[in-house]
Amino acid sequence: MKELPRIRIDDVNKIRILVCHLIYSLGCPLTKEQLIEITSLEQAVNYFDLMEALDGITGRLCTSQEINGTIVYSNTPLGDAAAREFGNELPQSVREKMFEEAVKVYTRDEIKKDSLVSVRYAEHENGTCTIGVTIKSEKTGRQKYYLSISAEDKTEADAIKKRIQRSPDAFRKYMESYFNRNDET
Repeated sequence: MKELPRIRIDDVNKIRILVCHLIYSLGCPLTKEQLIEITSLEQAVNYFDLMEALDGITGRLCTSQEINGTIVYSNTPLGDAAAREFGNELPQSVREKMFEEAVKVYTRDEIKKDSLVSVRYAEHENGTCTIGVTIKSEKTGRQKYYLSISAEDKTEADAIKKRIQRSPDAFRKYMESYFNRNDET
């Protein structure tokens, strides 16, 4: 069986577009550490190329600010426009893999905060959405479950997100009971 070749982005300008695309697709800022982790998946982006891209992105396409000792990147309106207009120039497989990893990394990091359940979704180009749900163990405080839910569109994704957020403890307890029950067959 022949292994599929890895797709690698070496062009610094395309890396800038990828960063804008990830921030735009998630709809939230990302830290430098999160961007490093996301883009290092399958070594899609070289660390030094990413650092060069981040240095050149600040000001025009993104803003960066330090919050509690952590650098956080957000798109400017021009960065959002670049993500919309030029995101398709990146290979679809890279966009999908990086986005999937971004959802996992972002929800994992959100769950480290106080809540036991974290929900985030992002819209794909075809209108479908991926919802990432991380559930933390009440005993250990660590991630216990990560669910990836597909939604037909943004309206459905929003409804699912709001329903989980309305009663996160009930959702967590339901998942715990679902996975911990004994099968009676």
